[in-house]
Amino acid sequence: MFEIIKKYLIEDYHRPTAKIIHFYAFFKKLFYNNKSNIFSEKSLLLKNPPESTIFYNWFGRFFLIFFNFFSILIFNRFINSHTHLDKSLIPKKTKGTDNEPWPQQSIHTFEKINEKIDTNYFNQIEKNYFDSLEMIIQDKRFEDSDWWLSIRKELKNNFFKEGKINLSSLESFRSKNDFKAEILNDQNFLSVKNSIKINKIKSLFIINLYHKLSSHIDLTILRITSDSFCGNNLCINYRGQRLNSRVLRYAYYSSQIKTHTNLNTDKQNFILDIGGGYGGLVRLLKNIYCKSTFVLVELPELCMLSNFFLKKCFPNKKIGLVNDFINKKEITSEDLNKFDFVVLPQSFMELFSDNLFDLVINTTSLGEMTEKTQNFYINNIERICSSFFYSMNRSNTRIEKYNARGFYEFNFKKRWLSLIYKYSHTYHVEFLGKILRDR
Repeated sequence: MFEIIKKYLIEDYHRPTAKIIHFYAFFKKLFYNNKSNIFSEKSLLLKNPPESTIFYNWFGRFFLIFFNFFSILIFNRFINSHTHLDKSLIPKKTKGTDNEPWPQQSIHTFEKINEKIDTNYFNQIEKNYFDSLEMIIQDKRFEDSDWWLSIRKELKNNFFKEGKINLSSLESFRSKNDFKAEILNDQNFLSVKNSIKINKIKSLFIINLYHKLSSHIDLTILRITSDSFCGNNLCINYRGQRLNSRVLRYAYYSSQIKTHTNLNTDKQNFILDIGGGYGGLVRLLKNIYCKSTFVLVELPELCMLSNFFLKKCFPNKKIGLVNDFINKKEITSEDLNKFDFVVLPQSFMELFSDNLFDLVINTTSLGEMTEKTQNFYINNIERICSSFFYSMNRSNTRIEKYNARGFYEFNFKKRWLSLIYKYSHTYHVEFLGKILRDR
C-alpha cells in the first residue's frame, strides 16, 4: 500500500503536484496571445512551456512590464537574468535553455563582424561616393528638398574628414546622437549617454513591442530577427536577440512580404529597395530569400553607409558598386546575377530593364521627396516592377517638415491589385500591390 501511495504522490501522471502545475499553467494561459495556445493530450495535465515559446497578450504585457519596471527601479535588474543590455560580442552558446530558441536562430550570432574590411574596399567606397555625388549634382532631375539637403550636409560632415572617409566615425555610425535622419537617430533610443537604469527602463518599450508584434508577424521571421553589431549601437538582448524598434519594424515588413507574396525563398528573386538607408531591411530579407539579389538605391551618403554595413554583415558575399555599372547603357538580370547585393545612386533607376524586379520596396522615403523626384521614381517603379510593390508611406502632404506629397498624391498610371491596403501601426498607409500588365 505504501508503494502505491508513494507512486501516486511522486511518479504518477496525475500526482497532486501535477494538478497544481496544471492549474497554474491554465491560469497563466490568460496572459498569452493566440500564438501561445498551449494544450495537453491528457486531461488536467498542462505543463509550463519554455519562456522562449510564450508570447503575451495585453494583460500579459502589462504585468511583464510592470514587474520588470519595479525590479529595475529597486534592484537595477530584469526579472529574467538572461535579459541584458547588449553592446559587446558574446560567445556563441553550446547548449540550449528555456530562455531562447534552440538551436540558435538570431541572425547576429552567425555574422562575422570582427572580420576586417580590406583597404582596397574602403578606397572603392570612397571613390564610389564622390563619383555618385558628381553624377547626382549634374543630373538636374534630382532636386533635393530642403529637408534632405540638410540631411546630406549632416551626413557628409559626420563621415568625411578632409575629403576622406572618417573610418572611426563610420565604424560607430549607429551610436552617434542627434541626427536629423530618423533612420539613424532612432538607433539611439538606447544610448550610452543614458544611465544603465534609464536604458533598462526604456528597453521595456522594446520588449512590449516584441510581444505586441508577435500577433502580426510570422514567428519564423520574428525568431531570427536580431540586429547586427555593425555600427556599434546599443540594443536590448531579449531571448538571445538584439532588439530595437528599427529591426522589429524590418521584421514586420519582411513578414508582410513573405506572407502576402508568392516569392520563392529557394529561388533567385530580384528585389529592389528604394531609399533602403544603410541596408538594414535587405540584411534581414537576405536571411529569408538567401539566393536572391538585392539592389539598394539611395543618396550617395547612404550608399556609402550601406556598402560598409552590408560588407560587414556579409563579408563573403559579392557587392556590386557604381564602378561595376558605370558604363552600362542598360542593367539586365544577367548583370545583377553576378552579385548578392548591388548599391547604386538614384540616377541608375532609369537603366534597369523593363519588368526586371520581382519586388520593389519603398518604406517612408517617397513621402520625403520633391514632386519631381517622386514622379521619376513612380514612373520607373511601374516600368521595372514585374510583380509586387510594397510601400509604407504617409497618406497626405506634409509641408512643415518635408514639404512633400503623401501616398494619396503618388501619380500611379498602371493598374494595381491591392493585396494589402490598410493604415499601419507606424501611422502610414501600408500597400502591397501586384501590377496587372496588359495581356
